Amino acid sequence: MEVKIEDANIDELGFVYFVSGCVPEFMPHIAFRRVKHFNTVKKKIIKCPYCRNTFTTVDENDRVELFCHSKKAAVRYDRTIPCKTCRKEVGIIYATAPATA
Repeated sequence: MEVKIEDANIDELGFVYFVSGCVPEFMPHIAFRRVKHFNTVKKKIIKCPYCRNTFTTVDENDRVELFCHSKKAAVRYDRTIPCKTCRKEVGIIYATAPATA
């Protein structure tokens, strides 16, 4: 399901992916073996919220949710990843990460 943000000014919004569990594509400092040829069988294509091009692909059983927030809001990301196409930063929050104060 694709959601279009037409009413809000996209320059005033920040986006964050909420990752549940261990998803190697979003985890820092983890090496994993990829299939030699691109294969979309049993895969979900995660799109960039800014330019709608492919951000990454994950297994279909992995739970990744996209949330938007105001750029004025104080949101702590565990990590940020730039889009390979438009170079805009997208925040990542891990559900399994220990909470820090």
